[in-house]
Amino acid sequence: MTFNSVPYLFFLAIAVAVFWLLPARFRHAFVLLASLGFYGLWGFLFVWIPLLVAGIVYLAGRQLTANPAGQKQWTRFGISFVLLLLIVFKYRGFLFSILAALGVSTSFHGLSLATSIAFPMGISFYTFEAIAYLIDLRQGRVKMPGLFDLCLFFLFWPNILSGPIVRARELMPQLVFTKPFEPRFCFEGLDRLIWGLVQKNVIANMLGIWVDWGFGAGSTAIPSTLDSWGLAVAFGLQIYFDFAAYTNMAIGAARLIGVTLPENFRQPYHAATPPDFWNRWHMTLSRWIRDYLFFPLNAKWAGASGPLYVSLIGVMALVGLWHGAGWGFILWGVLHGAYLVGYRIYEKWRAGRPSVVASRIAANGWRVLTMVAITAAWVPFRAPTLHKAATILSSMFYRFVGGRAYDTGFYVFTGALILFCGAEPWLFRKLGEMEDRAGADGPSPFHIVVRPVAYAFGLLLFLVFDEHNGQFIYSQF
Repeated sequence: MTFNSVPYLFFLAIAVAVFWLLPARFRHAFVLLASLGFYGLWGFLFVWIPLLVAGIVYLAGRQLTANPAGQKQWTRFGISFVLLLLIVFKYRGFLFSILAALGVSTSFHGLSLATSIAFPMGISFYTFEAIAYLIDLRQGRVKMPGLFDLCLFFLFWPNILSGPIVRARELMPQLVFTKPFEPRFCFEGLDRLIWGLVQKNVIANMLGIWVDWGFGAGSTAIPSTLDSWGLAVAFGLQIYFDFAAYTNMAIGAARLIGVTLPENFRQPYHAATPPDFWNRWHMTLSRWIRDYLFFPLNAKWAGASGPLYVSLIGVMALVGLWHGAGWGFILWGVLHGAYLVGYRIYEKWRAGRPSVVASRIAANGWRVLTMVAITAAWVPFRAPTLHKAATILSSMFYRFVGGRAYDTGFYVFTGALILFCGAEPWLFRKLGEMEDRAGADGPSPFHIVVRPVAYAFGLLLFLVFDEHNGQFIYSQF
């Protein structure tokens, strides 16, 4: 039951209606049961995994709060356990392939068994939330909750599958569900939900048809330079609209029951520099990496440039590996690490050079370079093999190949989305101004006419383009 499906919309409508009809004291239990049911529909046999994570984290948390002398050991135990689960369920096949490449003998039965175990949905996200919770608990940023509270924190259905990655101190205080109903919860929730449906079914899925062909085995062996650039740009747009769609639907579903989830995107293709991109793209992952990996490493090296740069590339390689068990993901992470290091070196060089700092040419140059670099990095992220990625990148940068295999519709659609992304800040600013003028509550032309028409049009587009292609890209990670 994917977010962009009619069954999920029925589930959501019933869950929201029952939630607000129930007395406040029963809502916590109801949302926990609804979340268990939702996750069980994805894979009933795997419901025990987030529950086990909650149980182990609860045990480790109780021990580290009761025994200050053993805080470090219990924190390490809890983090090691959830990482072990992540490795077993997500990286077993990749590790077997590395051992085989190194000549280490692995039995055929063991390899087939390892690769046959299914992938539990959302494990990459709730393991990160568990690690952050244990660290925050040890550092006194959160208090020890009850076991059922912790289970709901990890299983909360709007964000369990693909985030946003939420911290306990953000979400847990909201899970008491004592807020009275307000009409703005419906407006704000439906705004995000329906826009997410359009982003996924109309934009991301349409782009996915062309992208899948371009990266597939049936595409041209050596694509043209125009097609290679078009393909790289199209996938960058596809993954943005696909993941932004999921995020909008997650935020919208939570908002319908009065819960606010953190934002995950802020017009990432308006980034002026590589660090700015990570301040705009998958923002909850970026701040997790910043607070729980990069800041501790930065403090450890005390500003020593060499070790810090190596650590930064290593951290981003891990970010790539977190996205998927493959060398293409690792290369994507290494490239982004190199971009961040390169910009840090540039910042160090330009310090004390006010003419460079104030130069619009330099600023625009970095903006263009950032977009080119990000687009290039998407190629190994999406390509099925490093050889395929190398072929496309070579056509993009140093081996000109004429002609084109894509039809005009592909380039028109991609070009229109580029223009939309360019106008995105202005469009959402204008919509915000309309919202402010209309007010949060009460009748107004915006609420009575504009919103219902927009909702109806969005739902119509969702139904017209609904081809049951429900898989979100980030649900595979």
